[in-house]
Amino acid sequence: MAQNPELPDGAKHPSVTFITRKWPPAMGGMETYCKRLTEEMAKTHALDIIALPGKANGDAPAALSLVWFGLTTAIRILFMKPASIIHIGDVASWPLGWVASLRYSKSKIVLSAHGSDLNYATGNGLLPRIYARYIGLATKLLPKVKVIANSNWIADLAREQGFSDVVTVPLATDIKAEQMPGQHNDCLFFAGRIMPSKGLSFIVKEVMPLLSIPLKIRVAGTVWDEQEGSVLSDPSVEYLGVLDQKGLIEEYGKALCVVVPSLGKEGFGLVAAEAAACGGVVLASNHSGLKEVVTEDIGFVADPKNPAEWAAVIKKMRGWLPEDRSEFLQKSMAITRARYGWNRVAKDTLSAYGTHFGDLC
Repeated sequence: MAQNPELPDGAKHPSVTFITRKWPPAMGGMETYCKRLTEEMAKTHALDIIALPGKANGDAPAALSLVWFGLTTAIRILFMKPASIIHIGDVASWPLGWVASLRYSKSKIVLSAHGSDLNYATGNGLLPRIYARYIGLATKLLPKVKVIANSNWIADLAREQGFSDVVTVPLATDIKAEQMPGQHNDCLFFAGRIMPSKGLSFIVKEVMPLLSIPLKIRVAGTVWDEQEGSVLSDPSVEYLGVLDQKGLIEEYGKALCVVVPSLGKEGFGLVAAEAAACGGVVLASNHSGLKEVVTEDIGFVADPKNPAEWAAVIKKMRGWLPEDRSEFLQKSMAITRARYGWNRVAKDTLSAYGTHFGDLC
């Protein structure tokens, strides 16, 4: 699939070619990033998009589709007109950047780095070790590649893997409330994939029993792991299924607290930014990219290995006076909207391309 926005008057070829295997209707943070970033950049720059769409039901493409996309795109790269920048949407697709570097020596090759791109290479076992070697090969074959990481944590991982030219451009969110939320519903709220690494069971089984006054937790998302999904039958859980954007905005704003208890590492933590922009009081795990998003002016963090710490923060929120909560939310919503806008992501990305950008335009 290719999209070619109308080129500015006098332009002979695109100034940026963006290549991605992550694209709607597949649903996820990387798909949102690729689509929204290119939409914003296309407002000011000639852009050619080569993308593999997801399945109509929101799932990612099948393995065979991914392989075919890689092969056909590599061939296409050999015959397309050169661009100043050839931007690959994820690190795992770096071979496409290598092909482009062989064909167009003056083009700047850029890779976007997300959580799953580099964190997997730090794991134990045969497959993570093989993947680490695969990523290490990219640093040798693409010694001048620019890596744009979505958090400082991911940037550090990229440098540890051997990439030398790394910059951080945090993500953004389109989801935001138009006005301050009213009184909270005295419930926790969890949104995301229902799988062990996202920590829903941790909240239900380890944190909530420590609260002196029982709470309910409202849950929105898709079950990715059946064993983790069994927690939805707990009497304290109200399962809402998959919510649209309007439903998410409402739930974020009316929750006593939006919990983001990830046990695994998160490249950025988009749910936390979304919730804060919608008037949610966020409580997230204090690690990886999450603690970069959830600063003290946006929300709170706690150790996912310490349920008592989570319970203490929730009790504190429950004891807030309405005016205290309102004052906090006014500030956190304003800060989040200013910090996490896609126009800022596009501007920072274009800036990250550097002085090389425009040499071929």
